[in-house]
Amino acid sequence: MKIKKSLLVFLILNLYLFSTPVLKVSIIGNKNVSVDKILTIIKTKGGIEFDENVLKDDITNLIKTGYFKSVDYKIEQMENGIGIIIQVKENPVIEKIIFQGNRALKTKKLKDIFTLKEGEILNEEKIIEGIEKIKENYYKLGYYASEIDYLIEGEESCILKINIIEEGKKYVIEILFNGNKTFPEKRLKGLMKLKERKMPFRRGTYKKDVLDDDIKKIKDFYNENGFIEVKVEKEVKYSEKGIIINVFIDEGKRYFTGEIEFTGDLIFDQEILEKQILLKRGDVFNVKKNQETIKNIYKLYAGEGYIKCNVDFIPEIRGDSINITYSINPGSIYYTEEVKIKGNRITKDKVIRREIKLEPGDKIIEDKIRKSFNNLRDTNYFENVSIYPEFLEEGKANIVVDVKERERTGYFLIGGGYSSSEKFVGMVSIHQINFDIANPPRFTGGGQNISLSFEIGTITKNYKFSFTEPYFLDRPVYLGPDIYRYELNWYDWDTTSTGFDLRIGRRWENFNLGFKLMSENVILSNVEIPSLKGQEGKRRKNGITTYLIYSNLDSEMFPTKGDKVRFSLEYAGLGGDLNFLKPTIENNFYYPFKNFIFHSRTLLGYINKNLDEIPVYERFFGGGIGTVRGYEERSLGPKEDGHCLGGKFIFAQNFEMMYPLYKDVLYGIGFFDIGNVYQDWSLSNLKKSIGAGIKLNVPFFGAPLEIYYGYALDAEPGEPKGRVHIGMSFGF
Repeated sequence: MKIKKSLLVFLILNLYLFSTPVLKVSIIGNKNVSVDKILTIIKTKGGIEFDENVLKDDITNLIKTGYFKSVDYKIEQMENGIGIIIQVKENPVIEKIIFQGNRALKTKKLKDIFTLKEGEILNEEKIIEGIEKIKENYYKLGYYASEIDYLIEGEESCILKINIIEEGKKYVIEILFNGNKTFPEKRLKGLMKLKERKMPFRRGTYKKDVLDDDIKKIKDFYNENGFIEVKVEKEVKYSEKGIIINVFIDEGKRYFTGEIEFTGDLIFDQEILEKQILLKRGDVFNVKKNQETIKNIYKLYAGEGYIKCNVDFIPEIRGDSINITYSINPGSIYYTEEVKIKGNRITKDKVIRREIKLEPGDKIIEDKIRKSFNNLRDTNYFENVSIYPEFLEEGKANIVVDVKERERTGYFLIGGGYSSSEKFVGMVSIHQINFDIANPPRFTGGGQNISLSFEIGTITKNYKFSFTEPYFLDRPVYLGPDIYRYELNWYDWDTTSTGFDLRIGRRWENFNLGFKLMSENVILSNVEIPSLKGQEGKRRKNGITTYLIYSNLDSEMFPTKGDKVRFSLEYAGLGGDLNFLKPTIENNFYYPFKNFIFHSRTLLGYINKNLDEIPVYERFFGGGIGTVRGYEERSLGPKEDGHCLGGKFIFAQNFEMMYPLYKDVLYGIGFFDIGNVYQDWSLSNLKKSIGAGIKLNVPFFGAPLEIYYGYALDAEPGEPKGRVHIGMSFGF
């Protein structure tokens, strides 16, 4: 009976509490954390109905802030309600943070990266977080055995000591292989980027992410050599002298390629499908070649609109052979329903849409998606471009073009540079590559190109204004004027050219036909070549240049595959003082070769007049970047008393092997050049050279930055055989 009464009292009390309003919430024990701040954290307030579960959550939330060592509460009975007293015990304020034992990282650096600062309230969770950040910075430097502890001294205000007990050895002194039977240790070490320390040539700095990549390379290497079940593990040991890495390999069985066949809805003839296969019966089974074969089959079908084609690899192991079946389910041909543009805030939809090679009703082909991507990337308006199908129903999909615009497509460059031909050059340039003359006051988003540039150098002074509308009347017709003044102070003569030209042309898928009408005054002075003294004076040149370009490059800005041929015919003789024909042809061919890109450039040019009828500034000159490296700029061809006269015929052939050092921006290049300049048609006495260099593509500079060392194989007596060529300009 007493139990029943007690239970009844308890239920009545709880019912009373849970239906009683909170009249007051008091905070006691706080010194550094204000009452207002505490009250903003908790949900229990004066005037609301009391809920002890909410109050318990409030206490938990206060503890989670890290401001308090402990938090307690009391409930006081008051007339017409209750009062809540929350008692807190604060963590101390950090008076000072001391770092001990650090050598590789300076104290200032540690204070910058540590989560807590002096004057803040101590929070042990943030201490742990700060220690992890310190470790991350040590890891970046190769110190992977770092041990870090901490000590708190004081109560109300404290000193926090961060003790770096062991920074750790950062150098790899030994890499050991265990279990490798087929391939020697030397071959496997050659796959690794991480190397053993061998001073002074190799530091052997240990980096965990590099080791992880190396382990994957070793596994991929075994997979590509028939060991599809291989297991590769690593163990990192720290000794007093440095780091020892053990690599454990369980090779498993080696497999060879057996029978290969196709099943499913094939659509294509067997012969066409077999051309996509990179494996041959009897060869060691290669996982990478198998994956590339699957990609080739998919690309074949996707090239005909089967963009949801599924290619399954079905292996059948028979002894040490793997019979392969490629099961193909092409699905339906997909057609474009709508082209959707997303992400553009400045650039007009039509500027993006005109670069897309797919329109509503078109069959969706992977090559057209890739070409559209390259077109948009080459505009240089966008940081990121993504093009993908948005499937609607069987056979229909939207093409979504999602772009992220660059913050700036206009550049104000003040800078300078150096080139082997023009020496030092100072530059000021204002350039907007996404200009819109019809959109004041921003004048952006229309895809037009406008620039104003001034260059003053040791040899040249150039001033130019240029404007281009690439889609005149919304058609693939480009139109634009140039106004310019060029001054050249060459060693043997000076020229000043002031003129105007108008460019107009039409683009097709792979062709470009253009015309340039021009008129300029040229003043030739200070001629030091006796036979050319009579050419001094002013001449008016009126002419038209016609050019036809064929290009199937995969990218105009960063080509890796394809061909580009440019034929131009300049005619000077529309009135004025000059009359000649100057045809030139230039071919650039690119082909990917494993990790390299092969590049061939051929240049031929001719002028249809006797050499003495051609002003020296209209003649061809050879040597240096663009013709034959390894020879001084403008040094090839006919000479008079050591002076270069130029010629009426030029031939230059450049062969390059380009290796991408960083994406499509920085290349290492090896080259072989051959060519010369002649008084008439001839390919005699060809000058040859070999060399190497680097090339940096910076889109808004308008030209690559190049540094080459060329070795002249046919240098004349007294000429240096080695020469550095530089073509650079920097904005800042």
